[in-house]
Amino acid sequence: MNKFFKTTTALLTLSALVACGEDAAMEESLILSNGKTLERISITGKDFQIDGATRSSVVVDNAGVSFLWAANDTVGIFPHSGSQAEFAMEEGVGMQTATFNGGGWALKHSATYSAYYPYNFYNRDLTKIPVKYEGQTQDGNAATTHLGAYDYMAASVATPSNGAVAFDMQHMGALVMLQTNLDEAKTLTSVALKANDAVFTKTGTMDLSVVNPAITATSTTNTFTITLSNFTVAENETSTIYFMLAPTNLVGETLEITLSDEKGAYMKFEAAGKNFVAGTAYAYTLTNGEKLNTVTYNAVDLGLPSGTLWADRNVGADAPEAYGDYFAWGETETKDNYAWSTYKWCNGSDRTQTKYCTNSSYGTVDNKTVLELEDDAAYVNMGAEWRMPTLTEQIELLDNCTWEWTTQNGVNGRKVTGPNGNSIFLPAAGYRYGSSLSNAGSYGYFWSSSLNESHPYGAYILCFYSGSYDWGYYGRYYGRSVRAVVR
Repeated sequence: MNKFFKTTTALLTLSALVACGEDAAMEESLILSNGKTLERISITGKDFQIDGATRSSVVVDNAGVSFLWAANDTVGIFPHSGSQAEFAMEEGVGMQTATFNGGGWALKHSATYSAYYPYNFYNRDLTKIPVKYEGQTQDGNAATTHLGAYDYMAASVATPSNGAVAFDMQHMGALVMLQTNLDEAKTLTSVALKANDAVFTKTGTMDLSVVNPAITATSTTNTFTITLSNFTVAENETSTIYFMLAPTNLVGETLEITLSDEKGAYMKFEAAGKNFVAGTAYAYTLTNGEKLNTVTYNAVDLGLPSGTLWADRNVGADAPEAYGDYFAWGETETKDNYAWSTYKWCNGSDRTQTKYCTNSSYGTVDNKTVLELEDDAAYVNMGAEWRMPTLTEQIELLDNCTWEWTTQNGVNGRKVTGPNGNSIFLPAAGYRYGSSLSNAGSYGYFWSSSLNESHPYGAYILCFYSGSYDWGYYGRYYGRSVRAVVR
């Protein structure tokens, strides 16, 4: 799909051609009373309806939202018994009406059929067509070319009539537009949506065997992130972000919308949640945003064998020697009480882990062993170019650098000097347990992104004090420091 454009009704025609001289293909053909085979399949592509509650239009030209077909676009046609066939574009590039060619594939008179877009060769089950909403990347301000890959469409239960099969193609997701004017020039790297009591669909399936196909989620997230590439705006220039969202009812929820730049989380807005309905376009004009931490994080090249670059300060720290923020493993916000009872990824104890678990004795097994970016405190708080280090990267730091116990601006910690002579300072920031801060000034504990697979109630850390430095693992609920690496 090429791009979104003004509102019209899109009618597309597909030619189902029968392979000449192949009896098997002719047996699968629709033979009409006049002896002719089916030659045309019509699909009506519904336009996005504009959310009536919004004051702004989701537009390119202020008239609405639709689509234009692009070269190599392909739709899939599923009989309700048997395998799918692909129909590739024949004519109609850049138009709202296109002709598709099914090659030697034709239709049976008595069968029913379903259609979907975009076509995927590996789809084998019309009741579980996979969809994916995570991973969306917008390339440039107000760009829409990325939307086609996530604009899943489906039509179901059509039967040949009068020499044609007519599909009423429906959009399966909602289109969302965010607009804001920043008071300074910025290069934005991501936008994240979060609602306290709601989750967003990352992946799912749709069932084409029913009259009204809908998306069933197979994985969800409480923070939905869209990556922005080449997204630079001037002072007071309007920033426009588009993305597709699986239907979800967020009425009564407050959406927290966070823009990030190259240095991390930059601006936070709040907006009222809506009932995001399939086939509908929604617009938000974001105003009165709160500027977030203005900390500047710098990447330091220590000359390590892997080339890994380390941040010059902890997450949330306004200076290299500052303690910064403390996080439970897999959590991205600070809190007042660090305990199993408040830990996000368990049901109150070390034996009830709900995510990142490799042993049923400790909870629900999902075999996830490295933090996903949405649960990575560095990625969420510093921006898309940062992440928490793996245990392997921490061990590389331990094995290839000199570690000097010293004091920097009155703060105890370790000066870590790499093979090339460059260094970073790791403060002995201690850790948080319950509501208390312990061992500050004496010990440093830094989370990795790596789970202890043998004992998944724990995750690996880099730790040190004046007499030693090493790695180990501790319970995931403790509040510890995070020192990031470049992603």
